[in-house]
Amino acid sequence: MKFDSIVIGGGMAGLSAALRLAEAGQKTLLMASGQSALHFSSGSVDLLESDGDPRAALPAFMAAHPDHPYSKVGMQNIEGSLADLQRHCAEEGLPLMRQEHNHQRLTPIGTLKSTWLSPDTCACMTDAPAPDAILLATLEGFRDFHPALAAANLATHARFAHSRILTGEIRLPQLAQFSRNPHEFRSADIARLFDKQGPGQQDLLADLAREISRMVQGCGVPGCRHIVLPACLSLGLVGPRLSELERRTGCTIKEVATMPPSLIGMRMQEALKRRFMALGGTFLTSERVLGARYDGDKVIGVHSQHGEDQLFEADHFVLASGSFFSRGLESRLGGIREPIFDADVLSLAERDAWAGRRLFDHHPFMGFGVKTDDKLRVLRGGKPLANLYGAGSVLAHYDPIKEGSGSGVAVATGWQAAG
Repeated sequence: MKFDSIVIGGGMAGLSAALRLAEAGQKTLLMASGQSALHFSSGSVDLLESDGDPRAALPAFMAAHPDHPYSKVGMQNIEGSLADLQRHCAEEGLPLMRQEHNHQRLTPIGTLKSTWLSPDTCACMTDAPAPDAILLATLEGFRDFHPALAAANLATHARFAHSRILTGEIRLPQLAQFSRNPHEFRSADIARLFDKQGPGQQDLLADLAREISRMVQGCGVPGCRHIVLPACLSLGLVGPRLSELERRTGCTIKEVATMPPSLIGMRMQEALKRRFMALGGTFLTSERVLGARYDGDKVIGVHSQHGEDQLFEADHFVLASGSFFSRGLESRLGGIREPIFDADVLSLAERDAWAGRRLFDHHPFMGFGVKTDDKLRVLRGGKPLANLYGAGSVLAHYDPIKEGSGSGVAVATGWQAAG
């Protein structure tokens, strides 16, 4: 099978590359091995940890880190990649909000995380004053969001010094079916129940609206109209459902990502996948790439677990297979290895030096990954492969946790590799 371009990896970097290639008219194949890290993601896009506008901080940051992926992409292309992501998501009914500086997204434990882009259904702190009262609510029996914990942490934040932070629990008898097996009572299970509502069935959304109204009336705080729920009301686009709840209750209702699987991250992946396929792209899932064939310094094709005799050929390839979590990198006693192309990797010879001594120390292994030249071409044996480009968390020379740059690097390098 022959394509113009093949992208390996179905996460944020792979999808960003595949979308640009497909929109440019290339016959593009995306090969995904299964669930990407987006299933464990908040769905927000971090650009760079910064008190002000991270775009203003980027030039100095890139000058201080010449090998960083951002430095190989450049400021203009970073902004272009993020604008394209917003456009593609909007086309699929998933608008992303941003300000002229980082906003703060509410986490499931009640802390505030700085980020650049977030789905507009998410509970975020913007430039608007904090509400006089906010009610954090969960569904009875749901174990992956604990309002009391979130409220206690949120109350310590200066932005909420003058806010009443309340908690509540919503009881829906339709969820009793999950009491037989509490291990199935997860956000995706609840979302499927809401999604399969059809004619002739009891209106679960109407029941939820009534319960929210009852909870608000019973909280004892007049004017409490800001509600935060765990993200569990739909596997698909939740905006229309939240709007309907707001219409029925008169409240402003936002959602917070829960413990994995994260429905907000899953929606992002599905929206970008739909957009890619609508542009004519081919998406193969459960197709783990295991090796490649070469002609000199060029990759001519890759093969998957289905055998070396089935070769996927292309003119260009993008390696966006992820880091250790996605098995894009393998950690062995003898060192770090990139398993598909045996690419050159940045690592440390002494294994004891890979991690800090304490959990929240800096961990050098976070910066391990595939080496590339200034055009993001993957190095093998010290030389760039002419038609293989690297993107996302498989790359070396950046620490997404320390820098607050994970999804930003994925989007920018995927987009730039495609370019």
